Amino acid sequence: MNGRELFETWAPAESTWSRWAKPVLFADVASLSPQGAPDATEAASVQSLTDRSTAIIVDLPGPESVLTGLELARQGFRPVPLFNNSFHPGALVNVGPVLRHLLDRAEEIRNLALPPDAPPAFLLDSRRMMGDAQPGSYDNRWMVFPQDFPSASFLLSRSLHRATVLQPRPDQQPAEDLAHVLLRWQEAGIEISAYGPAAGGLPQPLQVRKPSKFRHLWYRALVLMRLRRNSAGGFGSVIPMPSSGGHGFG
Repeated sequence: MNGRELFETWAPAESTWSRWAKPVLFADVASLSPQGAPDATEAASVQSLTDRSTAIIVDLPGPESVLTGLELARQGFRPVPLFNNSFHPGALVNVGPVLRHLLDRAEEIRNLALPPDAPPAFLLDSRRMMGDAQPGSYDNRWMVFPQDFPSASFLLSRSLHRATVLQPRPDQQPAEDLAHVLLRWQEAGIEISAYGPAAGGLPQPLQVRKPSKFRHLWYRALVLMRLRRNSAGGFGSVIPMPSSGGHGFG
């Protein structure tokens, strides 16, 4: 299966939410080794997440996010991969297992034959800003922006009045980049809750605190200055080495 076919399996044209799926990682499927290393990752428990008037955001480590998205698909949600960085063997964020799960689980997603209007489960990688960026390293860290998600008015027009964030701890604030999205939704009347898979139980109400530079005119530009874009439109490129040219006489 090539990259285009894989992307269209996870983001079929008829799905309401495919316009937000990110293709950049799928384009690297040919770079995967024929047989990846064994991965002991398991899906998070999502049995209690059955409210179809809810949009879900899975903000867990990448491989777990994909497998949890598959579990949610079995419950009638449409997984929407938002992984917006590229694969590289020595990258700061290891997305090899993410891409491997997307490839290995593609047939099951297709066979579920989800309806076009299935509620969305947006898949993120909670490790997206991890790693020590040094000259010579492949920096594929990335962040999300409000433009990466549907607006609150679009969600409400699809009868989605609630949003639940899956994150390691339900009693914590969401990641700062995600807070820029969630607070906009909350201000527009969407109820936000958090769910910690390890804690179990039901989603807990979440009052999103105002993140730094919220609705700042230059927020996106300022953030992008810290990240490395690539020609595919996502994030990932080598950090240049400092110039070794001398300035003395001789």
